[in-house]
Amino acid sequence: MAAASLEGHVYVQSLLFEVAVPVTSMIVAALGEGTSVAVRVRLLDELISCIGGESHWTEVEAGAPEIDCQIAAREGIRTLYQDYATGRASMARIILDAVDPDRERFEYFDAKLIDRVRKRAKRR
Repeated sequence: MAAASLEGHVYVQSLLFEVAVPVTSMIVAALGEGTSVAVRVRLLDELISCIGGESHWTEVEAGAPEIDCQIAAREGIRTLYQDYATGRASMARIILDAVDPDRERFEYFDAKLIDRVRKRAKRR
């Protein structure tokens, strides 16, 4: 799984296809389970591609997969905040910044984590 890619199946050069929406839901569900670090990093990377892409021109008429992917990713907000507080902070932060509709919560959490990282760096 760590070497697998959704490129060419779910998206092509950041252009999303309709299948990206259920795939996003499956990624979010998988993140809620125990996975190895390598698989978790790969899932977060694929999630970034799904929530950050744009609809392929052939999909525009059917709807906007990028918006639906962002909505699907919100189901994993709690898990994403847990990842943000651990070693995968930068990837989870990118996703949360794009999908968390509660900007006040995101900014509060973001400030707390940045402060924690600064304090840790000063101790070294």
